[in-house]
Amino acid sequence: MLQKLVLTQFRNYARLTWVPDALVTVFYGENGAGKTNLLEALSLLSPGRGLRGAPLPQMARFGADGWGVAAIIRDRHGARDVGVGYNAAMPGRRQVQLDGQSVKSQADLAGLFPVIWLTPQMDRLFSEGAGGRRRFFDRLVFSNNPLHARELAAHDTAVQQRNRLLAERPDEAAWLSAVEDSIARHAVAVTAERLALIDAIHLESPSDPIFPLPEIALTCDIGEALQDRPALEVEDGLRARLLSSRMQDREARVTRIGAHRADYAICDRVTGRSAQFSSSGQQKTLLVGIILSHAAIVAAHHGAPPALLLDEPLVHLDDPHRHALLKAVEAMQAPVMMSGTDVGDFAGLSTNASRICVRDNALHS
Repeated sequence: MLQKLVLTQFRNYARLTWVPDALVTVFYGENGAGKTNLLEALSLLSPGRGLRGAPLPQMARFGADGWGVAAIIRDRHGARDVGVGYNAAMPGRRQVQLDGQSVKSQADLAGLFPVIWLTPQMDRLFSEGAGGRRRFFDRLVFSNNPLHARELAAHDTAVQQRNRLLAERPDEAAWLSAVEDSIARHAVAVTAERLALIDAIHLESPSDPIFPLPEIALTCDIGEALQDRPALEVEDGLRARLLSSRMQDREARVTRIGAHRADYAICDRVTGRSAQFSSSGQQKTLLVGIILSHAAIVAAHHGAPPALLLDEPLVHLDDPHRHALLKAVEAMQAPVMMSGTDVGDFAGLSTNASRICVRDNALHS
């Protein structure tokens, strides 16, 4: 549970301190006031690049050579001091501290502040390329299994190494075989976790849903093979395919086999309507349904609900679904931070929710 947030030279804030006084908080104000910046700061308390995925230098306030986000988070072990930041004197490195001690990897933040976010950019999930869908679902997998990020990073590094070897040293057969072995092992592990997430979302879907039940399929030959073959057998098959495709991949300058070629197909389970061909409102309700189902999965896995960061969540929703979303997030008994331009849009929340106006680089209750 978040108890205190302090920003230093972060985005538009020179210095800001916020102490939450309610489970549900609405940040409202004009466009450009800094509402999304607050949600981005909170997202950086978990591993990864945050809800914008921005480069570290871009998060610094204009003219500053660094930034910091500090927080007090209470978990079952007590209050923990968390700090993340960036200093131009150490470019490329994100600094992380826990209880006043520097840690080498941001993976040490995993599980401390589980967080899920929804942003307007995600509304393009069903119309953009496969890479965006992979990143979206991989973030969901990572919320339950932090090791997934390491498997994915190792896989992508091995793919890059193979592409470089094929281009520059194609005769290094032993080296290529070692790299291809790494691709096969990590590809199977990544794909297995992706399939497990899909199964969990399908099982979590309520019998009387407010939002459409999503039907999600992983369109990936590795995933298809794992449905009826042992993992080790699938790995062997991948190694053989990578070996036989070296010449073609060298000419194409890509590796065409691996977890980086996967995609997702999403549809409404009841109507069978593909998300790709749905209206903006229908796509948004499907997306919200996936986020809420996943939040319930994380809560069951960690024994406590995750924090929800919902940036402009009511856009593209009709009045019934707006009301349903507000009631659903309050019923979760989870830390929820939402943003919007008009506080009246959140009138469906109870009086227990906190409403904070963001203007002039400050917060006004």
